[in-house]
Amino acid sequence: MFVILFFLFSPFRIIGAGERGVVLVWGEVQDRILDEGMHLVTPIATKVIVVNVKTLKEEVEASAASKDLQTVTSKIAVNYRLDSQKVNTLWREVGKNYKESVIDPAIQESVKAITAQYTAEQLITHREKVRENIKITLKEKLVPYYIVIEALNIVNFDFSPQFNSAIETKVTAEQNAL
Repeated sequence: MFVILFFLFSPFRIIGAGERGVVLVWGEVQDRILDEGMHLVTPIATKVIVVNVKTLKEEVEASAASKDLQTVTSKIAVNYRLDSQKVNTLWREVGKNYKESVIDPAIQESVKAITAQYTAEQLITHREKVRENIKITLKEKLVPYYIVIEALNIVNFDFSPQFNSAIETKVTAEQNAL
């Protein structure tokens, strides 16, 4: 019985590699962040939320209109991590659903904003520049939330069936002309 009570009200918290502990005392987020290792905490009054600060991957499909009003569906892969020195502030201001409430909308908005600056053809021919502009825009949107963007990749661009058909017709005509 004593062993069960000890583990239930244990004064020790272990924070693993690549994690940080957000300390809550009676539900209030504290300024203190627990680093990796074993820590002594006050049982019952103190709760420790373990937060992953390793690099994570998020894949999102985004639909937008190009400069020439073509519908473009993109698949974007983003590698990000949380700022290990500010996880308590993120937890206080946004909470545990930061991915759904901050990251996903920021990706969608960044893709729409940058896609609208290029024609459908330019999206393909200037893919690296488009990728870099989306990454810069996304970084600017997520810096206030202490989310660090490490990499962004455009996995795929997909255009409307009408546009794909028009491109196929154009390529066929050019090949026939040769």
